[in-house]
Amino acid sequence: MATNTLIRLSATTLLCFALFLGSSDLASAAGSQSGIVVVTASIPPSCTIGTAAIAFAAYDPVNANATVPADQTGDIVIRCTKGASGITVGLGNGANNTGSQRRMVNSADSTTTINYEVYQESGRLSIWGPGDGGSVRSGADLTGTGANVTVTMYGRIPPHQLQGTAGAYSDTLVSTILF
Repeated sequence: MATNTLIRLSATTLLCFALFLGSSDLASAAGSQSGIVVVTASIPPSCTIGTAAIAFAAYDPVNANATVPADQTGDIVIRCTKGASGITVGLGNGANNTGSQRRMVNSADSTTTINYEVYQESGRLSIWGPGDGGSVRSGADLTGTGANVTVTMYGRIPPHQLQGTAGAYSDTLVSTILF
């Protein structure tokens, strides 16, 4: 019984003490003022870029590609913040470029090359890359939406390149997005 009384007394005492503390601040306040809190944030334009290889099938300069070029595509995927504008995508000249010509090098003999080019459209008329007499890729489809946008690269190896010896050929291009 003494324990119940002690608990009841303690609970009552705590309640009174809490009411006293809570009301003493309000009762002693002589007035009040309000202020405005400004909350700000900014979203700067931002973009990401990813690429997929232009992987040509076997190139045969003697038979299949004696008179017909080898064509292949690859994709660049960009994603920019919604509302970003003035976006352009550029391609570098390649690691083995000479003059205004992109070249792939034979992995077994770096003196053996075959020419190729990358274009901005399927008709393969506009070279992609300012160092090769071309330009950067731009257009209304490169407006920031916040979603992935796929931009296709159109590669071509011209026909009848008899200087090429059997083996694997490659080059490396750098893709750059400006926003």
